[in-house]
Amino acid sequence: MPPRLILFGAFDRHNFGDLLLGHCALAARPGRDTVFTGLASRDLRAFDGHRVRALAEVVADFQGEAADFVHVGGELLTTTAWEAAVMLQSPEAARAALAAYDRQPIAREAWARRVLDCPRRLPYLVSAGALPPRWRVHFDAVGGSGFAGLAAELQAEALAALRGAATFSVRDRVTRDALAAAGLDARLVPDPAQRTRERFGQLIEARTAAGELAALRARMPDWIAVQIAAAWGDDATLARLAQAVVGLARDRGTGVVLFRAGLAPWHDDGEVLDRLAAQIAVAAPALPLARLASVAVFDICGLLAQARGYLGTSLHGWIVARSFGVPARCLVEGAGAKAACYIDTWNPDVVPGWVTLDGLERGEGTFDEA
Repeated sequence: MPPRLILFGAFDRHNFGDLLLGHCALAARPGRDTVFTGLASRDLRAFDGHRVRALAEVVADFQGEAADFVHVGGELLTTTAWEAAVMLQSPEAARAALAAYDRQPIAREAWARRVLDCPRRLPYLVSAGALPPRWRVHFDAVGGSGFAGLAAELQAEALAALRGAATFSVRDRVTRDALAAAGLDARLVPDPAQRTRERFGQLIEARTAAGELAALRARMPDWIAVQIAAAWGDDATLARLAQAVVGLARDRGTGVVLFRAGLAPWHDDGEVLDRLAAQIAVAAPALPLARLASVAVFDICGLLAQARGYLGTSLHGWIVARSFGVPARCLVEGAGAKAACYIDTWNPDVVPGWVTLDGLERGEGTFDEA
């Protein structure tokens, strides 16, 4: 009988990509006795997520067993304790923490350690020496496009965890090259969500046949799916984005469906989508416009699978859309963004898969595929 499978990752908070990666990790290892583990105990099954147990509890319960401890995807190599602690808060608590500690680095690090009850500065990285002796440590398609910009002590912490792993792989060339410069040879593999259609296509098709997605299809036969992170939510940016979205929809002869790809702090914000919707309505009053109320993982997948195009800041929005053959453009601030690093590594198209807002306004984000 294979050892217990312990999947560890950022699926302890609501983010489309992280929750989907948990399903991908499980699908790649069928038939295993599996525990989903994070920094906090959470039950996100209502959003197609997972029942997640805190790492300390899992160690206490299974320390006498053999186990494969798998770090599951995402930008785990560069997520700091401060970032992790904020993203695990309610929106109100996150705002309070930012107001109290954002400009006080020493105090915010102490707050994050206290909140997480974790001494690690990169809390989603756990070295073999910190785990029971019969547990083998793995890193599965992790990202770290900002690794070179980390402080030296954070880089050292990450490298120590990687050096003690039985296996590790990364998902983009920028991360691979940064680790190579530090003396580590990482295997380069695509993000597991690239196989979303192959692994979950029947489930996603069933979601589209009923409920909100079926009702949406009855009202709007064709759409482009649009998502935007809260960080892009100033009025001037939304006004520019609205004009670009209207142009894309008119080019495709479709309506627009807005959706959220994450409820955790520093992800998406419903109020930002409301203001974007208002801007689109002003720019094109007759354009069919809707918003997906659901934030369940496979409902979002269904929306993307049936879209005529995707534009948004979510890398996994881009990955899932492309897995269904849907033209997609990821909106980024520049070539160094994590999404750009990933897309440049794996995008086989002549047409770039990412675009800046300036480029979008210049017509570089059209969905015409080469």
